[in-house]
Amino acid sequence: MSTMSGNAVFLLVTTLLAMAAQCNANFPYYFGDFKVSIRNGFSGNIKLEVNCTSFDDDLGRHWLRKGETYSFTFHTDILGTTTWDCRLATQDAPLGTSQLFKCDYDFLKKCDFRECKWDVRDDTEYLLDIPQNKYVRWAHT
Repeated sequence: MSTMSGNAVFLLVTTLLAMAAQCNANFPYYFGDFKVSIRNGFSGNIKLEVNCTSFDDDLGRHWLRKGETYSFTFHTDILGTTTWDCRLATQDAPLGTSQLFKCDYDFLKKCDFRECKWDVRDDTEYLLDIPQNKYVRWAHT
């Protein structure tokens, strides 16, 4: 193998590892499956519909009564680009689509690098900041 092609392979591998590091930022402290939980926290007797999708998975529609939780687990892809977008609706109206998981260090830190716990309330979604042990109103970016 020539030096030039060896350098190209080295740069490619280094770039891929750097991209993967975003979701694996705490390796070896935490590396493995992630969990997302979505709770119906509406104040009234309102059913919440949840339909979550990633690049290559569609988990189908799930209806939650007040206080019920829907959870799923998954493993991030090697490039650290895994996202989960969830379409939320009530029996009366769509609420929109929210990104409830992404490979971002500040986001994952709130999830304690293992579990993202969401509470869908009357005004918006709230994410449990596990290290602070409190729900924070989530402003989607």
